[in-house]
Amino acid sequence: MSIEEGRETPFQREVSNIEVIAGLRYALDVQYRRFCQAARADWERLFGPKDPADACVSVRVAAIQTTAIRGSGFLKSRRPVSKSNPKSSVPHFAH
Repeated sequence: MSIEEGRETPFQREVSNIEVIAGLRYALDVQYRRFCQAARADWERLFGPKDPADACVSVRVAAIQTTAIRGSGFLKSRRPVSKSNPKSSVPHFAH
């Protein structure tokens, strides 16, 4: 095995990885296109033929990745609640 052959091997691996990724992207694009076409056909089947008023309405479905933010109501705080003056007229969140 020569030095040149050793240098080609990692390059060839990267090229094949790129080709695999490109193939997966293409397959995902095709599947997504089919999914959208099926959704449109179902919509038109369930809600009737196209209405001219539909030209001004568009529907977009997207997945939004959300993360819980401390204090957003989804997670409880692990800090103990300290009440310095329980008879205060100011609400506890204003302290």
